[in-house]
Amino acid sequence: MLLLSRVFCGANAMSSIEKALKKSKSESAGAKKLPANVVSDSSKPESAVSSTLENAAAAANAKPTKNRQQARSVRFCDIDLEGLEQKGIITPGSVRSRFKEEYRLIKRPLLDRVFGEGKSRSGKPNNVIMVTSATPGEGKTFNAISLAISIADEQNRRVLLIDADVVNPSVARTFGVEESDGLVDYLSGDFGDISELLCQTNIEDLTFLQAGKRHHLTTELLASKQMAQLVDELSRRYPDRIIILDSPPLMHTSEAGVLASLAGQVVLVVAENATKQSDVKKAIARLGNRRDIGLILNKSRTTNSKYGYYYGYGEDRE
Repeated sequence: MLLLSRVFCGANAMSSIEKALKKSKSESAGAKKLPANVVSDSSKPESAVSSTLENAAAAANAKPTKNRQQARSVRFCDIDLEGLEQKGIITPGSVRSRFKEEYRLIKRPLLDRVFGEGKSRSGKPNNVIMVTSATPGEGKTFNAISLAISIADEQNRRVLLIDADVVNPSVARTFGVEESDGLVDYLSGDFGDISELLCQTNIEDLTFLQAGKRHHLTTELLASKQMAQLVDELSRRYPDRIIILDSPPLMHTSEAGVLASLAGQVVLVVAENATKQSDVKKAIARLGNRRDIGLILNKSRTTNSKYGYYYGYGEDRE
């Protein structure tokens, strides 16, 4: 609301320009009365007046944007760590457990591909990892968050977790933070700088980008050149950064296929005794002819833990 005072129109604009002109003349007059031992840069008073006039005119013609109204201070998200622990999600500094060990095994081949190969055969950056599932309810968000926190525990590794499930975002709710502007707001042009939307968290080395507002053209926004440029920029900004995309389910939306085209690696979460084998095959087929697909078997009853895991890359179809 305070920034509205910067907007002028019609007579008010001319009034502001006149005031600026008078102020400049007054300052020039005052400069002539300076003591002899004080040097004044007033050899070209007409230039000062002209510059002031131009600045006032620019202010008069300026239009308020969400960018100007947005505070420049860094955003902060205070994740409810106790709430995460109650949900069974990994938290920093938690005691050694089977579940935590499973994620150490899951993340290792992912990290090896990131820092060993750099880019996938498709040319996409391996440090962009999409976590998805065939159908809803298989635990993709649970695993995306756990993977992000586990990697953030690594030495000299930064993680950016993006809630790219723009159809049904749930990361903020799981974190226990209030929903706010995010990815869709940037892609739709409401923000000009993505850094205004990145949220630092109370988990060291973990940054979070929310999905943002609902939009009827989410598929088109995610398929836009701007989205591709954003992912490329974020993936290259820090050499030690891992980007994790929490994606919509492959069988229920078109957005997941678009996101897969931007990721160097894909992790497919499969719920034991819940996901049909036919759905898994269809989901993999939708990902295309690629070998960088990992599988996590979730909610397994074959181990002492209720989570369980299996991880392996798809066969080379080339």
